[in-house]
Amino acid sequence: MSKRPRLGLIDDQALIRKSIVGLLDAMDEYNIIFDVTTFVELQSKLTDNRIIDILLMDIKMPDKSGFEIALWMKEKYPFIAVLALSSETDGHSISKVIKNGAKGFVDKAAEPSELAYAIATVMSGNSYLSQADLNKFSNAIQNDFDDFKNIKPSFAEKEIEFIKLACTSLSYPEIAERMFLSSNSVGDYRISVFNKLKIHSRQELAVYAAKNNLA
Repeated sequence: MSKRPRLGLIDDQALIRKSIVGLLDAMDEYNIIFDVTTFVELQSKLTDNRIIDILLMDIKMPDKSGFEIALWMKEKYPFIAVLALSSETDGHSISKVIKNGAKGFVDKAAEPSELAYAIATVMSGNSYLSQADLNKFSNAIQNDFDDFKNIKPSFAEKEIEFIKLACTSLSYPEIAERMFLSSNSVGDYRISVFNKLKIHSRQELAVYAAKNNLA
């Protein structure tokens, strides 16, 4: 890596949080910018201009869950990668935090070498899941397919066009250009489609589209 990754950590369990900080400090490969207990503290650190590369984040938090924090980070600080570091290792939790924007997941019971590898992977611009967690993620996605069987909303022609384009790598401005619409109009279609399907991300939309032959 060309630079030492700048890390932030949010975990409400003081003993575990300090242990993780001590572990990372001992590796002498990272700049630990801050470690915090609550979402409010996280907000104050980020607005303090102490920008980080990666946020290590627990999922089970008292004031705001890791799922909510991942979504918030994606909206407010998309240039900061979120790496979930949690003991919530069921497939649903892994799937949900990834869908909400996390770039990876590491079990708190993992070896330090795995955490270091996950950080390096995320710093390189890729996503990280261990093989075991990838299997859980895949099974959860398959369950999502089954859940969509009972959702049968009706879509306008333009909404279907939006769904197909949203399942590509095109950005929203590029989708607007393809549809000959303003960005605001495409935003309206996104809100309408997401509300009808009760989803929150393009990943979930891709699951629905694949299941219903719209991708």
